[in-house]
Amino acid sequence: MQENKLTKEQQQKFMAFLNEYEKCRNLSKEEKENLIVQITSTTYIDLLCDWAFKHVFGHNKDNLMLLLNDFLPEEIIDIEYDPNERDMLRGDDKQVIMDVICHTKDRKFIVEMQKCGSNEFRNRMLYYGAASLARQLNPGDNYDKLVPVYVICFMNFRLLHDTDQLVYRFQVREQDSGELYGQQLSIYLCELPRWVKPLEEAKTPIEEWFDILQNMSNFAEKPATISKRYDSIFAACQRGRLQVKELEQYFRAMITEREEKGIAAFYKEEGLREGFDLGKAEGFDLGKADGLAEGKAEGKAEGKAEGKAEVAKALLKDGMTVEKVMAYTGLSKNEIEALNQ
Repeated sequence: MQENKLTKEQQQKFMAFLNEYEKCRNLSKEEKENLIVQITSTTYIDLLCDWAFKHVFGHNKDNLMLLLNDFLPEEIIDIEYDPNERDMLRGDDKQVIMDVICHTKDRKFIVEMQKCGSNEFRNRMLYYGAASLARQLNPGDNYDKLVPVYVICFMNFRLLHDTDQLVYRFQVREQDSGELYGQQLSIYLCELPRWVKPLEEAKTPIEEWFDILQNMSNFAEKPATISKRYDSIFAACQRGRLQVKELEQYFRAMITEREEKGIAAFYKEEGLREGFDLGKAEGFDLGKADGLAEGKAEGKAEGKAEGKAEVAKALLKDGMTVEKVMAYTGLSKNEIEALNQ
C-alpha cells in the first residue's frame, strides 16, 4: 500500500464527503480517517467499482479490445465508443444508462461491471440488450439491418445455475433441438467469485482476467506471474496517476457503492461484518447444495439474525426497495416488512 499523500485540504474534503452519508457520520474521526486511507492509498484502484471500470475500459479502446477479445468468439480489430446513456424511444420509457457501450461495423457491445446482485438482475441485462436492438432501426428500415448485440457483464456475485462454470453464454434457442434462432442477442454472465484459485494457477486468459478484476486493488505491485500483455491495464489502474478531480470521483463512487451494499463496516452493532457476502446470503447460489449448507453455517457464525435486521432497517431508511434489501440481507419479504411494524 502506498503512503497517503493527501493535502490537508483534500483530507478535509474527503471528510466532508463522508459526512454526506448518515452511516459514515456515525463513525469516529479515527474510523473516518482510516476509511479515507483505505480508499485513497492503494497502489491500484478497485476495478469492481463502476467508476474505476469505466475509467480503465471506457476511454481506452486498446484496453477494452484486450478484454473483449478474450471472451468473445470473433476477434475485434477496432471499435467505436457510443454514449452510455441511451435515448428513450418514447417519453415515458425507462431511462437506460450503461457502463460502456461500443460497436464495430457489424456488432454492438454493452459491457457492465456489477458489484451487487439483485432479484431483477437477469431482467435488467435482457432489457439492456433488447433496448440496444430496438434502437437500431428507423422507420422504413429493413430488418436485415439489425446487427448482433452482445451484453457482457462482469459480476461480483453468483446466480443460480444448473452448472458451475466461469462464464455463462446465453442466446435464443429452440427448446427441444437447441437450434439457434439467430445471433441477434447474446448475454454473457462472467461471475467473478467462481474463480477462487490462486493467480499462479490460472491457465487461460479468462482465468487471469477473473483474478485481475477481483484483486486489482489488493496488489501492491504487478505480480510477476502476470504477463506483459496486461501492462496497460495495470498502468491505467495506478491510483497515483489519477488527477485530483478523478480521485474525488473515485472516492465518492467507492463510498456510494459501499452504501448501496449496506457495508457493515459502517456499523458497530454486533453481528455485522464488512463486505456482507452476497454469495453466502440465502437466495444466492453457491454452486451446489452442500455449498449452500456451508454458506448458511458460515452465515450463522458471521452474521447474526439481529445484525441482518439492523442492516435491513438502515437500508429501508435510506430508501432502498424491499426487493433489494431481500437480496442484500437474505431476509424474507415478511421478515423485512415486520421490521416496520
